[in-house]
Amino acid sequence: MNEQRWKLKKKPASLEARFEFEDFETLRTFLDDMAEKAEHLNHHPNISFGREHVSVIIYSQAQELQDVDFALADGIDEGFSRVNLH
Repeated sequence: MNEQRWKLKKKPASLEARFEFEDFETLRTFLDDMAEKAEHLNHHPNISFGREHVSVIIYSQAQELQDVDFALADGIDEGFSRVNLH
């Protein structure tokens, strides 16, 4: 997990990040990748997006952040790295 990108919050237990993109096509590819990762983990973040950015909040299903929360953040970071290589 990119600790510089993600902000950890304790109440409620969550991780928040914002991702910037050069164009909408790349942003859309990122969203599709994130959706696949969320489905795989059965843990779905809250997302909002504009033409060139995506904001993500991962709320823990427990009182504290769990491994699944960090695994989702890792997967989202990996997806961001993949789409930014193209």
